[in-house]
Amino acid sequence: MEEIFAEEFKAAESFFNRKKQHIPALSVLRGHYPGRVFVDWPDKPELAIVWPTGRWMYAAGDAGAERNIALIRLFLQNTVIPDCIRRGVGWFEIYADDSEAWNRLFLSGLPGVRADKLFETVYELQIGPFRSLEELLQADQGEFEIEIVEYPIVAGSDILSLGADHHFMDKKTVGASVNVGGQTVSFCRNNGFTVGNEYFIDADTYETAERNKGHGTQAAAALIGYYLDQNMLPLWETTQDNLASNRLALKLGFLPAEQYPVYTFKLQK
Repeated sequence: MEEIFAEEFKAAESFFNRKKQHIPALSVLRGHYPGRVFVDWPDKPELAIVWPTGRWMYAAGDAGAERNIALIRLFLQNTVIPDCIRRGVGWFEIYADDSEAWNRLFLSGLPGVRADKLFETVYELQIGPFRSLEELLQADQGEFEIEIVEYPIVAGSDILSLGADHHFMDKKTVGASVNVGGQTVSFCRNNGFTVGNEYFIDADTYETAERNKGHGTQAAAALIGYYLDQNMLPLWETTQDNLASNRLALKLGFLPAEQYPVYTFKLQK
């Protein structure tokens, strides 16, 4: 696989411009988020991998051809695994289509790596149900504060470690935090994967003791409302087995839109 750079990214767009799940890859290709891009042939690629900085990878194209199988295996062994070792990270993930070709390629085994497969779902917001919930939440303010704050799109250490364009170090995104007693207990943010008027959400409630108190709902609703006022639509992504995240998505008014596999790889000691 050959790495290409910003002025060549257009060649890889056709692999990633048809599905919601590919918005993170497309945000790299359109210069909204830092990352690296690899293809088999720069002039007319049949295979492409987009690697957003500090995140997972997206692979698309012909995974069945023997030449491409060899190229991807070499890419994982010579580029991805050494990068993980250098950063002290013992795993990586690749998003791809659900096909026998990708299954054979990724699940047939790599030296020193254990591969597995799980499924994720991306949800789209239904604005009417969300607005109804938003009214209820605004009428039921508890002993907490909601703050709209700016976050770096990526950590400076990720920018430096992967050699990304340093102008992304100053790029910010917006999040909503729920604070109790001066401490942030839950947050929700636009994670920087934005294309057109759609963006992906990251959300977390830090302490187990603070969960199931509605803080995550309040943080997510505050962020979604903030962006709806700017005509921006959220996308919610979660694994099938993350029941809490799936329940929260449905509560907020999201409905499933796409389901797709994620191939997970753990480095063996």
